[in-house]
Amino acid sequence: METWTVRNDAGVVVGVMLVRRQFPHAAEIHLIVVDRSSHGKGIGSEMLRALEADTALHGVRLLEVKTLGPSSADANYARTRHFYEKAGFLAMDETDLWGPENPCLIMVKPLAEH
Repeated sequence: METWTVRNDAGVVVGVMLVRRQFPHAAEIHLIVVDRSSHGKGIGSEMLRALEADTALHGVRLLEVKTLGPSSADANYARTRHFYEKAGFLAMDETDLWGPENPCLIMVKPLAEH
């Protein structure tokens, strides 16, 4: 598992991303978290752009992320899904992987070949 971090000007970690490269052509984002005080500053998007650039250079052609699906009423995850959609991820499937009370939405983003 790879750990990506973003630090503020004071050197404090304000963003963390965990990524696992499943196969030579695919990588899965396990976690993106940004300190609440740093929300809305583009840190999550910055981490995604850096990951996309790095993985594409290494032959990765598909990014995957799992999040709570739209059949859940949790408004926080509606914002999470919107973040990924805005970044170009496409909803692929909603499953009961995490149990019926926690619907799992699988989202993917194809990357351009280099």
